[in-house]
Amino acid sequence: MIANNRRLSQKSLVLSSLLTVAISGTVLFSGLGISLNNNNNNQAQAQEQQKEQLGQTKLNKLWETPTDLKNPESVAYAPKQNVLFVSNVNGKPDQKDQNGFISKVSPSNGSIIELNWATGLDAPKGIAISNDGSKLYVSDITNLVEIDIASGKVIKRFNAPGSAFLNDVVLDNQGNIYVSDTGTNTIYKLDTNIVNSTSSLQVWLQSSQLNGPNGLLVDNNKNKLIVVSLGPLSKPGGGIEAIDLKNKAISSLGKAGTTSPFGGLDGIVSDTKETHYYVTDNPAGKVYDVNANGTGYITTIDLHTQGAADLGSIPGQRTIIIPLMQDNKLVAYKLVQ
Repeated sequence: MIANNRRLSQKSLVLSSLLTVAISGTVLFSGLGISLNNNNNNQAQAQEQQKEQLGQTKLNKLWETPTDLKNPESVAYAPKQNVLFVSNVNGKPDQKDQNGFISKVSPSNGSIIELNWATGLDAPKGIAISNDGSKLYVSDITNLVEIDIASGKVIKRFNAPGSAFLNDVVLDNQGNIYVSDTGTNTIYKLDTNIVNSTSSLQVWLQSSQLNGPNGLLVDNNKNKLIVVSLGPLSKPGGGIEAIDLKNKAISSLGKAGTTSPFGGLDGIVSDTKETHYYVTDNPAGKVYDVNANGTGYITTIDLHTQGAADLGSIPGQRTIIIPLMQDNKLVAYKLVQ
């Protein structure tokens, strides 16, 4: 897909940098440290407010899986089957080695139902369940893979032309699928109503303002696609952007580092009323509770480990499940207020 050496060189640099972020979770935030520790009074006040609110936040750890998973990157809850599906990179996140796989995990106690449920993938990351609960959609480097949930078999592979590092996957109410490409500042889209044997993902939006798009969430109340960003690879650190699903206008959610988080942001889910977003910071190993109107946020979980990736949730139970890539496990928490 990339026809000349110059573009191949750029792509290699992108994937090499993303490798460090996605697997090791170790990012040297020299630039971020300056940004987060400046003398801005408003930011200092916001940090103090976070500390006060943090003490009021209650949560209960429910369970964690055995450490049998292999670099788990994303988790999604399938209500029809009452099961968690987990993507396992199992190696380098940019390498087409067919080592990647999908696992099935119990949402009640974290036991692994089937470790190698779907196999033959390369480095699977973001996961989304179809609206009818029959299919699983998984990003896999430069392809979106469709898996039949009843059999665990791959049905189709949709290529994303020009992509470098597909990451998260989300569906809207109409069944359209959106996929982030962290390496090229692109959001791809697949219209499932017109899928055929030659269908591929199409560029829906490409903009430097996306700033290394990672986790995706469709906020139906606002009719917006919410994007959490990794930031530029040379100096990682991103915020949260909101994209209007009709006109594709991009706006920042709050002020990054003051009223919304700033960091190596990875995954995002919302509460059932879509008034709060829960966002992971991969290298910091934290989960933030973010007001959906961009007026503030707190650190609700400090995992004390790096590699917090694309979290999932169980709607109505105030339960979030976080993949820990370096620790090869999931952890589940019940949020209590």
